[in-house]
Formats: sequence, C-alpha cells, structure tokens
Amino acid sequence: MKKLFKLLIACVLALAFAVSAAGCGEIKRGGEITRDEYDVNLTLPASYQGEIKVLRPDNEVEEKILNALIKGFNEKYPLIKVTTNLLSMDSYNATVMRQFEAEVLADILWTDSAKYYFLVANGIALNLDAYLDAAKAQGVFDYEQDFTDEAKKMGKYGEYLFAVPRTCDSVITFYNKEILGVAGVDMSVLKNGWTWDEFLGVCQKVRDYYDAQGKNNYYPIDANLNWESVGYPIIKSLGGEVINSDGKFALTAEVNQKVSDFIKVLVDRRFVASKNDSVSSFEGGSGALLFQSATIDKFENLAVTRGKFDVCSFPLINGENSAIGHGFAGYAVNRKLKDEPKKLEAALAFMAYLMSEDGQQIIAKEGGLTLPSIRSGLSQENPDAIWHKEYTEKGFNVAAYAYGSQYKTDLDFIGYIDPIFASDVVSAIRTYVGSYAVKETPANALKYFKADIDDAFNSVVE
Repeated sequence: MKKLFKLLIACVLALAFAVSAAGCGEIKRGGEITRDEYDVNLTLPASYQGEIKVLRPDNEVEEKILNALIKGFNEKYPLIKVTTNLLSMDSYNATVMRQFEAEVLADILWTDSAKYYFLVANGIALNLDAYLDAAKAQGVFDYEQDFTDEAKKMGKYGEYLFAVPRTCDSVITFYNKEILGVAGVDMSVLKNGWTWDEFLGVCQKVRDYYDAQGKNNYYPIDANLNWESVGYPIIKSLGGEVINSDGKFALTAEVNQKVSDFIKVLVDRRFVASKNDSVSSFEGGSGALLFQSATIDKFENLAVTRGKFDVCSFPLINGENSAIGHGFAGYAVNRKLKDEPKKLEAALAFMAYLMSEDGQQIIAKEGGLTLPSIRSGLSQENPDAIWHKEYTEKGFNVAAYAYGSQYKTDLDFIGYIDPIFASDVVSAIRTYVGSYAVKETPANALKYFKADIDDAFNSVVE
C-alpha cells in the first residue's frame, strides 16, 4: 500500500513536471538542463517602480531576516514594493507546486540545500547564469572574484546556478563548558581540527560523569545522526558514496560495515540514545555536546545555555579523507518571470542587493544571521564583518564556522541523478544512518538502504 501510494503521488508530480517542462522546452526528464536566456538591467535608478513578492517559511527567524533585507533594499529602491507570502516547511513542495501551476507563486522563493532540487526538477527555478553574466558586464559584482569558494558550490545543479545562498553554514560542535568542566574534560582538546578519537574521549568522560551521578538516561552527544548533513559526511569520511557518477547506488558492503561499526560504537558506549529514553538535550541545558549548524545567538538567547557554551569544528573522522557537512539557505527566482521583464528586473535587483556587501551586513546586523558571509571580503579575518564581530569580541570561537574548507561537502551526488529523485534519496540517507545503522545488523542495514534507494528511483513513472 505504501509503495502504491508513493507511485500515485509520483505520477501526479511527474505529470506536473511534464506540463511545466513542455511549456518551456528546456528542462527535461533525466536531468537535462539548459541555460535560460534573458536580458536584465541591474543598474536600476532609485526611481524604479515595481512590486515583487517573496515566499518564506512561517517562523520568526525567517521573518526577521527577510524584514532586514527588505528594509535595506527599500532604502536603495523605495518605490519597489516587497510583500511576503508564508508557507509551512512541512508542505513546502506541495504548496510551491500548487501555486506554480495556478500561476500565483511568489517571484522570489526561499529554499535550502535540499529543497532547491525540487525547484530545479519541476522547472520552477530560473537558471541564474544570465543574471551572473549581466552583473559582471554591468559592474554590479563579479561572481567568480567576489564570493567564497564555499558559496560558489551552493545552489547549483550541474554547471548551472539556480539558487543564491544568503549565507553558508557548516556543521560544527557546540559544547557545554559547565558540564564538560565538572566531568573532568581537558578543554584544550575542543579545538578546530580535533579528531574523532579525541571526540570519543570527551564523550567517555561525560558518560562516566553521568553514570556516577545516576543519570543513566542522559547521553553525551545530540549527534543528529538522522540529519543528512551529519550522516552523509560519515559515509564520505569512511570512503563511501551513495550514488556514483553513473547515477547508480554505490555503497559497498565493505563501507557499509564500516558505517555500521562506526555508529555501533556510539550506541554501545551509550554516547547516543538508541531508543526514546533520553531526558537530556543540549538545548535544554542538560546535554554536553551537539552537532548543529545553528548560529551562536540561538543558544545565547536561551537562559539555560547563555554564557555556558562555546563551539569548535566538527571532528575529523578520517584525516585528510574527512568530510564536514556544508549547506545553505537562500533564494531562487520564479522561472515564469522570464515572461515579465519588468518584474524580473525588480526581483533580480533584490537578489543583487542580497549578494551585496550592504545586504550581507544588514542581514547580520538587523536580521541576526551570524553565519559566514558569502562575500570573500567579509571573511572571519575582516574585523568589520558584522556576522562574527559581536561574538568574536565576546570570546567565542567563531572560526569554527569557517574551518576546514577542504573538508566541506554538500550533497554532491545529486548532480548524478535527476533532481526529481533528490528528496527521496536524502530521506533514505537519513533513515540509513539514523535508524538502520543504529538498530539493524550490517547486512540488513545495507539491504534496507538499497531498497529505499531503489524505491526512490522507481517512484516516478517514465
């Protein structure tokens, strides 16, 4: 029944995709994507009039960020009215598809490292390469020169850009200094570039402390194993791959065994909870360690963690072969704006402001977005870069966010498959590392994982 339901849903999505692709003739099944061509003036006068709408998640964090962007943008273009539409993250794909087909979808669309593949697969996101060319020709920015290497990896499918990151984020380690201190941990170990063995040593100290306190259902690390930004780097660090360059399932039995053994160490030594018996959490102030990409202010604004924590890099699992999860949140442009040149100019002016130094500074200062800027000139070495200025002055190890560029990986394998499969493949990775590797034998974990991947590939009728 589950398979049948999945097939029925896939048929609906495939039909919707076919209709949208047929209308433009440029995006086809099988991941064949070509460049969108359009002319755009990015040096608009302040007197330019227009109206654009932005779709964003319905939460206070996104509201604050977008309001900061709109405020700064309207100081430059006071006659371009910017309004917002809201959506629930739980219904992102369905809402976007429904509004796109009804031709009521916003002009600019919030997206992230996983969700923009859906926009690409269904012909919803405008290819932005002509925009980048226009920006360089008109002296607005030089994409290759003005932005970080990490930023330039984001938002692409194949060689083409479909989404612009507002910032980049990496998985780092948050740690509660108070808990680690009473557990007798050598705090000098928690540094950028620390190893997985050093991490396990810290977990053991905390485990021993919890047990001595009779806190058997407290666990040292909120590892987020069911998050692809942790699970996929584990697979990569151990020498594995999910999908090869031929678009085929590629995890070998040998690497699967390594992944299973790796996870079982965390489970057997009771560093992570293997069932729903944990009463500790980093966010609740009772957990010692957390793998997350959140901003420092998230925990500085919580009374139970304020002044008690710091951050360092994600532990290196396998030396030079280590991988650190890396992603983005940002914006794409509705592809139907190709037919509305005036609105397209206003929307791309908004994107250009987001990517400008002023735009990057305002989302940090007034939007509270204290993650590394996409602009190379606003790096952690620049003392005037607002994203890190306050927390550098407070003594936080903000360099953790930018550490290890050579190790950072996004979901690079998606480039080998049709993006319409991306969501199901990512879901399969979450289940494999966060559930199968935790609870099943290695043989079953591999079997179930492969079945989930096959199910994803078979879920869309040709």
